[in-house]
Amino acid sequence: MAVEKALQSGPGTPAGVPDPSRRPRAAWVVAWLMCTLIAGATVPTPVYPLYAHELGLTPLLVTAVFSTYALGTLCTLLLFGGLSDRIGRRPILLAALCLGLLSCALFAVSPTLPGILGGRLLCGFAVGLSSGAATAYLGELLADRRKAALVASATNMAGLGIGPMLSGVLVQYGPGPMLLPYLALAALLLPGFAVLALPETVVRAAGPVPLRPQRLRIPAEHRSAFAYSALAALGPFATLGLFAALAGTFLRDGLHITNHLMVGVAPGTAFTAAALAQVWGSRVAPRTGVIAGMAVLPAGLVSVVAAIPAVSLTLFLVGAAVSGGAAGFAFRSGLALLSANARPDQAGQLVSGYFTSAYLGLSLPVVGTGLLLGATTLLDTAAVFTAAVTAIALLCIVPVARARG
Repeated sequence: MAVEKALQSGPGTPAGVPDPSRRPRAAWVVAWLMCTLIAGATVPTPVYPLYAHELGLTPLLVTAVFSTYALGTLCTLLLFGGLSDRIGRRPILLAALCLGLLSCALFAVSPTLPGILGGRLLCGFAVGLSSGAATAYLGELLADRRKAALVASATNMAGLGIGPMLSGVLVQYGPGPMLLPYLALAALLLPGFAVLALPETVVRAAGPVPLRPQRLRIPAEHRSAFAYSALAALGPFATLGLFAALAGTFLRDGLHITNHLMVGVAPGTAFTAAALAQVWGSRVAPRTGVIAGMAVLPAGLVSVVAAIPAVSLTLFLVGAAVSGGAAGFAFRSGLALLSANARPDQAGQLVSGYFTSAYLGLSLPVVGTGLLLGATTLLDTAAVFTAAVTAIALLCIVPVARARG
């Protein structure tokens, strides 16, 4: 989900412009690899109810397993986010591909709590390693960083939507529901080895490559703006994380639906709507997009809450589509708003901080929701989550609406 490297200037040296006739094909290979790697983040979603039944996992443990992915992604971004600028795009993407395949293998051979935690962590490593390198690679292949950032962002959201839908079909109708989704994902990842035939666009930097965490420091003149802009990352990602981690719980306990295909369709609907909203949102002024997206986001969650006492799958899916679309719209607009007002030498710090807020939103609120589920009813938990996101939306909308320039 991270596309921040497309907005940064790395220290690597260009290796030359690829042959124009090869650029579209090369860009398709990179986009395919990015899409399939990020799909691994949501492929386990329809399998979570099976894990919960077989391993006796509570909703809190399910959310902890889900959040392990965000932890792996965030740590990798902080430690290796700029590595492809120094050693090249292809080695990083190949390493990410191998980690993605290892994640599939661990899920397949070890359907235990340590196994699925390890699989999620490896998936986070793969996505964190590939996202910056792939987005920068697209920028060099397409010769347009803005277009590359949009393609990468929409591709990420599309992959997150495809993952649970594909897995839901296989879990519901295929043999070996705790095995087949990961074999299918591994098969989809294999064409990514075509990256070996792509032209390298960065010359390896001379000397040793330092591996140290990147410091997230927000410039003083941007701290107030960052404080409310970052809410446009935290609230939307918390909402998307809710669908990805707990769709099965909501459908089973709230709507009495145990069909695994629907467990995949619900988050798939949210992420697909987010992808489409990001594409459409590129035509809207960032300030307007933040206000509109954050205003609509709670309305989608209200529909989800209303679906529980009404026992209505339609209301639930409408809520997923509306809140997912609003999340994608607000997130993309918040990123554009923040980076538009930054000097080139500040963009990397601001955008890295923005994505840190996003991944915190993907993990902490979802784990908090898991805690609430253990202490109160599903309806009360959904209502508290909706109230929290509504408060975040208001804290974001009011200062953005008052801002000048």
